[in-house]
Amino acid sequence: MIYQSQTACYAKHRRKAIHKLGDKFNCECNPEIMCAFIYALNDADERVRAKAADEIGDQLRKNNCCCSPQLTAALTCALGDCDKKVVREATQALELCGYEVVEGCCDKPCCHTGCAPSGCSPSAAPAPAPTSDPKAYFPSRFQDQKQSRRRLSGNSLSNLFGLID
Repeated sequence: MIYQSQTACYAKHRRKAIHKLGDKFNCECNPEIMCAFIYALNDADERVRAKAADEIGDQLRKNNCCCSPQLTAALTCALGDCDKKVVREATQALELCGYEVVEGCCDKPCCHTGCAPSGCSPSAAPAPAPTSDPKAYFPSRFQDQKQSRRRLSGNSLSNLFGLID
């Protein structure tokens, strides 16, 4: 079942395998099913991800001792999913692990109690002026490319791929 939940060609088959794993096994006796659920949280299909989060929640309702740092990290990442059902199921599962999930305050100008009179947090730095130069945003990327070009300039392609001794 675990193999099928990870490798089936169609999302409906991966989702069905996740569902069977959640119904037929329990995470106390078979902790490897939680690894399969975590793997399924990264599936390309949102229905598989939602089913995985749902099955994690079901397992936690039955066996509260199945929370692990890896599980909470995966569920925390699932909170940023673009599908609302995945986020809802991940929130419920995290709450079953004993975490309080709160809504972020990115849209509000100030959500902290210690706001400055201007409405911004005192520790907030001003945003840099926009620029069209990509080197301003990614200086290390362009530096790395220059260094890699220098390293490759003295070698031929055949030496790189080991075709000539």
